Amino acid sequence: MAVGKSLSTVVHSSCCLKNQYNFYKTAMTSLLVPPMSVRGMTCLDRDAFATVVNIPILKLKSNTIISNIKPIIKKYILKLPEFKPIHKTSDEVIVYLNPEIVTKFEDITENDRQSLVGQYEYFSTKSITLKYENWRGHEILKAILPEDIQPPAAYSLVGHIMQLNLRDIHLPYKTIIGQVFLDKTPNVQTVVNKVNAIDTTFRYFTMEILAGEKNTVTTTKEHGCTYQFDFARVYWNPRLSNEHTRLIACMKKDDVLYDVFAGVGPFAVPAARKGVKVLANDLNPESYKWLQINVTANKIKNNFKAFNMDGRDFLRNIVKNDILSRRDRELHGSEHIIMNLPSSAVEFLDILPDWFTQDELKKKIMGKKKSNQKNKNVFKVATVRSIKLKAKAQKVVTNLKKLDAKGNKIAKKDKTVNMDQLLEDLRKDMQGSSSKANTTQKKHTKANKKRVVSKIALEQTNETAAMIEQMQL
Repeated sequence: MAVGKSLSTVVHSSCCLKNQYNFYKTAMTSLLVPPMSVRGMTCLDRDAFATVVNIPILKLKSNTIISNIKPIIKKYILKLPEFKPIHKTSDEVIVYLNPEIVTKFEDITENDRQSLVGQYEYFSTKSITLKYENWRGHEILKAILPEDIQPPAAYSLVGHIMQLNLRDIHLPYKTIIGQVFLDKTPNVQTVVNKVNAIDTTFRYFTMEILAGEKNTVTTTKEHGCTYQFDFARVYWNPRLSNEHTRLIACMKKDDVLYDVFAGVGPFAVPAARKGVKVLANDLNPESYKWLQINVTANKIKNNFKAFNMDGRDFLRNIVKNDILSRRDRELHGSEHIIMNLPSSAVEFLDILPDWFTQDELKKKIMGKKKSNQKNKNVFKVATVRSIKLKAKAQKVVTNLKKLDAKGNKIAKKDKTVNMDQLLEDLRKDMQGSSSKANTTQKKHTKANKKRVVSKIALEQTNETAAMIEQMQL
């Protein structure tokens, strides 16, 4: 028993000495640190952070003009929260200097010392008491937490709410961490911690309030738009701000946006303000409620419809019918579909195989209605060896079923090479024809230009038609 007790005492003493060594090692690099006694604190005691330190001072003459001397001393003064480094009374002016920069008067550069001649009375030190208000949040947490645990640095600000994602090692100190962040971060009234993963159905995470008001209804602004919502009941990620802007920049006034998982409107609202027609949907009733509120708050009156339904139903019914309606009316502009559900958006793509019938695809979806399609003359032909050109070629809609060379049967392995050569020759012939046309055009006066251009265009069309007739379709 005696041996065990002695061993325990030795180990305890060793730990204390180690803590003292590490503390004084830190103090040597930074003379301004909170007292060692706060280490391991789990319930915030602000009075425990009071400590007395010796600070170098420079006593100025009472008639010194502060504005004249500030440029000289500003790099030496002590800068702490809630602390005035220049104290002026009717009798004296004292400047508090940073002890990490100045320990003796000679630490001030010679040029600056010369500039101070006639401005000061003496250099000395003075004891002052630094309190909780004078320490920065990071300094406080670093003093409280065990030395092997770094204070949490990452957080998100959403209106008056600060969101933390604390690691397991921080959880025993979560309450005091929340309180320090609340005290030291301007405009923050509530500090919350994410408890688990995002809810897969309604896309919000469970949170716990660590400090401050128990109010999670907040208002925030992003790129000129105002959003109000209950942060505990909806999904909002301020780190997606740049992604919101990037996608909105791709849209134009006559376009339409189908936002399948709209949330409270970070894509839908700015798109509507830009003049884009918006159909926005979210399954979460709370998101749907705040989406409508945000539409009103941002003064969006036209071209906006909100829906509260499953994403698949929204795609199969609302989006499909609107696309078909746009084809019937032959409206201009592009259609954009946004599916901002990173964890499972891909699972909703199973609707694609039977989203549109074959008849709808042929007559409406792949461009204009087939009855309105017109045959146009070939105006440019290129080989398809290039991957980029091949991608362009795949977008071309044509009625040609097969292109063969002069009726000769070609083996499959040589067909691509011969076809490419044939198309290349056709392209060169057409370029030559265009070059001749340009030379002929320059010889005529402006009065005859319109007639000449029409004639050349007709000749070019005839040449092209003749070339195509040489190919067996």
